[in-house]
Amino acid sequence: MANQAPLPKKKRAINEYPGSPVGMQRYGLHKQAYARIEVAKQQGFYLEAITLIESLISDRLESRLSRLITPEYGFQTLGSLIISVRKQETDEEFRTLVDTRVNHWREKRNTSLHELAKLAEGDFRTWEDRTIDLPLITDEGFKLLRLVDKHTRRLAKSR
Repeated sequence: MANQAPLPKKKRAINEYPGSPVGMQRYGLHKQAYARIEVAKQQGFYLEAITLIESLISDRLESRLSRLITPEYGFQTLGSLIISVRKQETDEEFRTLVDTRVNHWREKRNTSLHELAKLAEGDFRTWEDRTIDLPLITDEGFKLLRLVDKHTRRLAKSR
């Protein structure tokens, strides 16, 4: 398996007109994701909520970049999307939001998801110490998701 070629990046489905099947499918997925975030928060499944929030923020950034760069813009990591927005975004307010607040949240998200069970030299925090901020990270991410969504909708209308 070591000699296998990497999987190609997936391309974003294009919503070609209002009410298209792609748009309706995306709307349904987003609606379900928002509902699942609420359930996960209520049940204390903050890692799940954070993961869904990141997916939705990434989708909104991919949407914006597909309008700025190319409709065939593919799936990217949140970090890569932030770099692309930093370079390509023409709306100063949105670029600043993504480059500062979303990027800062991304760092918290990375720590909460990717380093939760890792032990760095000299780090003796307990599980409780490591997870205490998860509700705050979740709430901050959800607020940012709403802001990113609001801005991308506004920018899509102002073409």
